[in-house]
Amino acid sequence: MKAAIQAGRPKTKPLTEELERLLEQEAPNGKGQTWAAVILQALLTKARKGDVRAFAELANRVEGRSPQAVDFKVDNYSNLAEEIEKARKRVTEWRDNQRKRFSSQPPPQRE
Repeated sequence: MKAAIQAGRPKTKPLTEELERLLEQEAPNGKGQTWAAVILQALLTKARKGDVRAFAELANRVEGRSPQAVDFKVDNYSNLAEEIEKARKRVTEWRDNQRKRFSSQPPPQRE
């Protein structure tokens, strides 16, 4: 029996699962707080002191990342497959012409 080939990322995420497990544990010297709470408090403190990266990380976690603008004109690519096929034909014709050209010439004479 053949084994199934899995494409893409694995279904399980052992690193994520382990990180989640550790973040739920009580932090040493955390006064009963979990690692997640201690880390969040440190990030909030940095953001409050003006750390823009800390603020951006908090905003991304709360509101999600801002969508990135992508300039894409569909009209220019509507016949992309046809254009690729034309280009392939041109390359094939050029290659065939080069082969004919060089195969019909006698080898250079050495002195």
